[in-house]
Amino acid sequence: MSDRVMAAQAEAVRRFRRDGRQLGPLRLWVVAIVVLVALTSKPGIGLSGRHLALVICLVVFVIEMLGWPILRFGGLAVRVGELTVMGASSVAIIVLQPNGVSELPSSAVVFIAGVALSPAFALAVGGSVTVAVAVAVGLTRGAGTADIAAAALLCAVLGTTGGLLRRYRLSQEATELLAARLEDARDDQARAAAAEERARIARELHDVLAHSLSGLSIQLEVVRKLAGKQDAPAELRAAIDGAANLAKQGLAEARDAVGVLRRDDRLGLDQLPELVAHFRRDFNLKVDYTVTGTPRPVAADLGLALYRVTAEALTNVARHAEGSGTRVELSFCPALVTLAVTDSGGAQSTLAAEGSGWGLAGLHERIRRLGGELSAGPSGPGWSVTVSVPA
Repeated sequence: MSDRVMAAQAEAVRRFRRDGRQLGPLRLWVVAIVVLVALTSKPGIGLSGRHLALVICLVVFVIEMLGWPILRFGGLAVRVGELTVMGASSVAIIVLQPNGVSELPSSAVVFIAGVALSPAFALAVGGSVTVAVAVAVGLTRGAGTADIAAAALLCAVLGTTGGLLRRYRLSQEATELLAARLEDARDDQARAAAAEERARIARELHDVLAHSLSGLSIQLEVVRKLAGKQDAPAELRAAIDGAANLAKQGLAEARDAVGVLRRDDRLGLDQLPELVAHFRRDFNLKVDYTVTGTPRPVAADLGLALYRVTAEALTNVARHAEGSGTRVELSFCPALVTLAVTDSGGAQSTLAAEGSGWGLAGLHERIRRLGGELSAGPSGPGWSVTVSVPA
């Protein structure tokens, strides 16, 4: 289940509870009217016989009415049982006190049945209570057809109203869940299209760029060996070595790009050890990688940004501080994640002139969009790149 769907379901529950609280004053008014009329009507309440039975029925009805939240959140059997007891007590009040509130308690029960039960069960419970009310009014009061029909009609109208409210609520919940699932489906479709495009680009890179760079690397190795055998000038050999290293770097980066495009998951903090190992192996960098604090998951965009910062900083070390010692320190603070890449200084390599100069500028913009800060500058004899981002 996606976060979107769970949020829609949570909102439906919150709205359901809010609607129940809004109907709370109505329940209190019904209870107050029923109790007040019962206390002032004849026959009144008492501690024996019919009077005691009226007290018991009133207490049961009041308890059940005030316990309506149980009906809303209990299981089906609980709701049907509670409404059956409430309906029986409301009909008994009519029988025991014909001159009292008569149809009000019963019509309230029918309304709750419409709100709390599915249509079939609401019809069964509400219909039974409505028929019982009509019979009780006709037998205890000797009422005519018009009075009996009015009592039954009141129950029917309130029951229908409750059923319509339930149908509207369920329809709204279904619409919101459908909208959330449609958004998930669009996201899945977009991810699938992006994955297909990445695979196409990866094939092009592999078939064209990687093959060309592989051929170039082989040719440069041949030229390097020929230059060594023919005792070529040192400047020429240095230029060939630089070209060979540059081709080697380009091939490694092309392979990394193909690998990234082929991956289903995004690069992030979990891939930092692999990235450090790549620079140790392919660029002969002396890199120490440490993690402090308690590691925790971070947002995908943040993990990718920190990965890109590390890759750019280590690439700059390979270009501008050849032979230096480098530290990559990842720290998990309570509200922040910090990353520091610091080198001890070294000589510029033959790759120094190949950088665009825009790598850190682009990463600075990426980090700023995430609400963090990136700083780069001298650190003793070397250079340091530091990132601090809320997480």
